[in-house]
Amino acid sequence: MAQFLAVSNRKGGVGKSTIAVMLAHAAAAWSGRRVLVMDLDTQCNASLMLVGGLSWERACRAGHTIADYFYDRFDKVAQDESAYVLSDVGDVAHSRSSPGRVSLLPGSQRLEEIQGELLLKHSKKDLHADAVAVQVRGRMKRLMKHFGMDFDLVILDCPPGLSFAALAALDLADYVVVPFRPDFVSQFALDRVAMLIERVETAEQLAAIAHSERRYACLANCLNGSGHERLLIEQLALDHPLLKARLPASDSIARAFDWEEARQTMEAKYGDAMPYLRALHDEVLGDARLREKAA
Repeated sequence: MAQFLAVSNRKGGVGKSTIAVMLAHAAAAWSGRRVLVMDLDTQCNASLMLVGGLSWERACRAGHTIADYFYDRFDKVAQDESAYVLSDVGDVAHSRSSPGRVSLLPGSQRLEEIQGELLLKHSKKDLHADAVAVQVRGRMKRLMKHFGMDFDLVILDCPPGLSFAALAALDLADYVVVPFRPDFVSQFALDRVAMLIERVETAEQLAAIAHSERRYACLANCLNGSGHERLLIEQLALDHPLLKARLPASDSIARAFDWEEARQTMEAKYGDAMPYLRALHDEVLGDARLREKAA
């Protein structure tokens, strides 16, 4: 049974998709895991990073995206979902002898629309609006969990909004990485996503949960090494668990956003960002919640 790792933040532009893809490549290359990236963001950046624009467009035309999967299978007994999955994706070459591979359930710009249609459809069953929302979210969670039978690690690339799919992903996740840029807006965004992850309603309830017992950890991203950044990170560490690994503002990471048709090594893909990615991989994939079921 797979472990589920969500990458989430209520704030956009913090590098969620890039980090999700980096962790997918690293988990396959260095941990030998069979990885599925589930693209829940309507911007579809993770999909574009893993298969390029043409292959993503073909998946959309064929009706093989996450929106199609939710809509097609919502009221049906779980069936073979392999038609919706693109296998052996990404532009990193893996050893033929390695079991690790990356697959993708492509994102869709129609995902929010599909969620609205499902909500409207089930609201006609004389249920209270809150009950309908819980039903839709719960069914999406079960449909996501179905992929756990075929992979070792499922990475959920979440949107910044509070869609049913995003909430289902946070509920399903064994562990959540919350990337942030070191600015004051981030503090409010971290507080909000943390309460969602820990299923509490107030900052006081969140503070009562020890950092070591929380299901998430925050990742400082796009750092330039200024004293202002360090002070803000130290302040955030008082309220939230922070990963020791940190990612600098790096041309190598920025270039990694672009998909290349020719496969390349991890070293060629990530260049001088490799030590940072290795540290991130070791810390996140070494967490007990993502390690216990890996053997």
